[in-house]
Amino acid sequence: MAGLTHKATGSGSNYLCLTSDPQAASFPEDCDFLPGLLSGMGWEVYVTDRSKRTDHIDDKDIPCAVCLTKGKITLMTPGRTSCYTGWTKEYSGFLLSARNETGFVTTECVCADEDPECYGSHNYNHGLIHVLEVYCGSIPCFKYRDKTKLSCVVCSK
Repeated sequence: MAGLTHKATGSGSNYLCLTSDPQAASFPEDCDFLPGLLSGMGWEVYVTDRSKRTDHIDDKDIPCAVCLTKGKITLMTPGRTSCYTGWTKEYSGFLLSARNETGFVTTECVCADEDPECYGSHNYNHGLIHVLEVYCGSIPCFKYRDKTKLSCVVCSK
């Protein structure tokens, strides 16, 4: 998985799955530009988020998965662990994004599998991804408990 460095303030805001067989494009040599920055992403699991299922991934690189379903559409639904009637569950897990702190970049939210994987053992702290928590108020407190981790499910139809 690739995205911005964890303290970036520019460039894109979405995470990308990079191909394992890239093809380079040629850009004009006389083109002078200020590039954005794309970095590999790493798991960042704090003590309060640790469990037997997540302890092994802390400070490891994040692999990427793309769901391909021929003739189908996929939908990620936050706050659920099962699909609505008529949909097929591909996987469920928990929502992740960048850290919520001043000076950190805003990113998209992604649904990570409930049994996360890692590859490599680097800890460059370039791009970091964190578990999302719900803050109720404008999100109804009677449906979502305050400061709880948010589940997600990816379904196809």
